[in-house]
Amino acid sequence: MPSVFSRHAAVSSFTLWHAASLRRADRRDGLLWGASLLVVVGGLAGAAWWVMRQPPPVMPVPEAPPAAIAIDLAPEPVATPAPPTDAPPGPMQVLSQPDPTPQPPPEITAPPSPAPNPPVAVPREEDRKTPPKKKRPLPPVKDAPPDRKPPAAATTAPPGLVAPPAATQAAPMPEGDPAHATHAMPSWQAALLARLEHYKRYPAQAQAGRQEGVALLHFAMDRQGHVLSARIGHSAGHALLDEETLALLRRADPLPVPPPEVRGDPVVLSVPVEFHLDEERR
Repeated sequence: MPSVFSRHAAVSSFTLWHAASLRRADRRDGLLWGASLLVVVGGLAGAAWWVMRQPPPVMPVPEAPPAAIAIDLAPEPVATPAPPTDAPPGPMQVLSQPDPTPQPPPEITAPPSPAPNPPVAVPREEDRKTPPKKKRPLPPVKDAPPDRKPPAAATTAPPGLVAPPAATQAAPMPEGDPAHATHAMPSWQAALLARLEHYKRYPAQAQAGRQEGVALLHFAMDRQGHVLSARIGHSAGHALLDEETLALLRRADPLPVPPPEVRGDPVVLSVPVEFHLDEERR
């Protein structure tokens, strides 16, 4: 009987001990969870306080995108007039050969005339007359010809150099309102750029291949705005973009008529055409 009682007492003691252990474990877990919650809440509060004290970020001001197309007017050739010459034009200069200087002939000195014969006494006779003696003629003296100076070299002025006609005759600047002349050129350039930009297409295959580049387009137009010729001065790096650059000019023909301030006929222009994927997304 005492053994049964002691067994029940032992079981009761173990039960009480186990219950006390569970209560202590629950209390310890509650403290751990409470401490963890306090740490998390404190961290979030500190992070929020730090973010609120930071200055607001400075937003960068976006720069204006560069113009897709620009115009470069090619300089027109101007003929330089040749300086006039005073001498009349003639054939090429020819130097005449001087005649050889003739040697003067030797001087011929006439010999002294012989002394006249002494008179001879002749008996006088009435019927006989003494014939007059003939004097010996002196040899003629030849005069030395004057020295002949060599003729001066005959020179003629070379024909004047005529400047070749300029390929493009520069049209004279019209006289008119200075304010109109000042605004006519920018207005025409803006209209030309707007028309080219309107007809520009980005090839779909080039977009799929993410092809970008800048093609330099050279072309000539008449005074009525019709395109006369076009070529690629600098490739964009992709054949599709170069082909689209030439096709763009064909679609935009005729172009805005150039004002009188733009000289030349034809008018030669250089236009860079840009292809960028960022512009297409905008």
